[in-house]
Amino acid sequence: MASDILHIKDGYYFELPKFMWRSSREKAADFPKWMVRLDSGFQSEEADTIIAGLKEMGVSDGDLTTLKEDWQHWQHESAGNHSWPLDAYLEKQSAIVISRAKNWAKTKAPSAVDGVKAYLAENPQPKIEWFIDIQSDEATAAKWRALKASINSDEVVSKFVTEGSGKDWSSEKIAEYNQSLHGKVLIPQPFAQLRNAYEVESGFGISRYMIIEVLVAIVVLLIFRWLAKRVSTTDAPKGKAWNLLEGFVQAVRNNVVVPAMGEHDADKFMPFFWSLFFFILGCNLAGMIPWVGAPTASFGTTFALALIVFIVGVAMGIKTFGVVGYLKNICPSMGLPIYLAVFIVPLIWIIEFASLFIKHGVLAVRLLMNMGAGHLVLLGILGIGISLPVASSLSTPAWMGVAGISVLGTTLLSVMELFVAFLQAYVFTFLAALFVGSAMHHH
Repeated sequence: MASDILHIKDGYYFELPKFMWRSSREKAADFPKWMVRLDSGFQSEEADTIIAGLKEMGVSDGDLTTLKEDWQHWQHESAGNHSWPLDAYLEKQSAIVISRAKNWAKTKAPSAVDGVKAYLAENPQPKIEWFIDIQSDEATAAKWRALKASINSDEVVSKFVTEGSGKDWSSEKIAEYNQSLHGKVLIPQPFAQLRNAYEVESGFGISRYMIIEVLVAIVVLLIFRWLAKRVSTTDAPKGKAWNLLEGFVQAVRNNVVVPAMGEHDADKFMPFFWSLFFFILGCNLAGMIPWVGAPTASFGTTFALALIVFIVGVAMGIKTFGVVGYLKNICPSMGLPIYLAVFIVPLIWIIEFASLFIKHGVLAVRLLMNMGAGHLVLLGILGIGISLPVASSLSTPAWMGVAGISVLGTTLLSVMELFVAFLQAYVFTFLAALFVGSAMHHH
């Protein structure tokens, strides 16, 4: 799900009001390559190239007669199929049939040497069977990969927009594509090829949330570098900023980490937990800035943070007890007699070992859901007042009343979101300290 206003989904562009950032591209070559690849004219020519390549690979004309029509019909069957090229269509259809075949073979032909062939023998799939044969043979599969690589190269797009039909795009099409890019500040992608504004086709894509995270990290570093210089003078705190930051630092230590880990272990881990808390807080607060978005509303961000906590906890547990000792410490000491311990302890150990992964997974999901849910609620309440069905079903005074209430409710919830930003940074850091501390102590 993506929202132009609240940025529930990450993307490869920044959003601004459309009047502030206008797209004024004049020809096809001016548009990003991923946008050209989504053009129906480009995809049609690409499909012709694929079909010609398949003929050279030995695929019969009979198998290819209706291929292009079938693909175009499939594109319009559902919104999820829209703009997928012919090569993706073939691979998706093949994957569906192979998955069905494997499930069928488990129950209908468990002793079959090749479950897919057995399935196709009883359930012919003439429109995709020939492509499954291509994939099953290493020689033809290599030719198919080479064909895909050739059509997906940037040179093909460049040739289309400079020498092919792309150079003759109508002014209406260019205006339509410009309209879709108004307000979108596209992020340069030197290391990736994009499929669209939200998905990477290949390589390493630089997304909006990545840039925000780097900026948050830099801001946190600069702020606390400034604070460290002031503290190193050993003078009493001076000024509101100094007192505020030092108050936050002490609060994280005394109210978050020490209660979770104890006084003895807390101080040596404070740089880690301070970094964790203020980075999460900065990412949460970024969601309060219009047209920016909170990176912590993305599973990739929260998963990475939880993974770091997991690695630190396991590493410190192994450092404290050794590998064997750490694995033994996963199961708490219960003082059971030997005849009970033989059966119960292994079961408890398995449960505790599984919970080691589950609790860190829940740590990631907890932050994600709390940050994402607030954005969704704001979107829902704001949508009540500004949606077209509501506006058309009410008289002007009534609509103004509904719109006013929804805007007021959104404002009040935004204040609550500010509180949630601090609360979730606190909860995540507290649980992280609890997990790391428990890995270092006997249960």
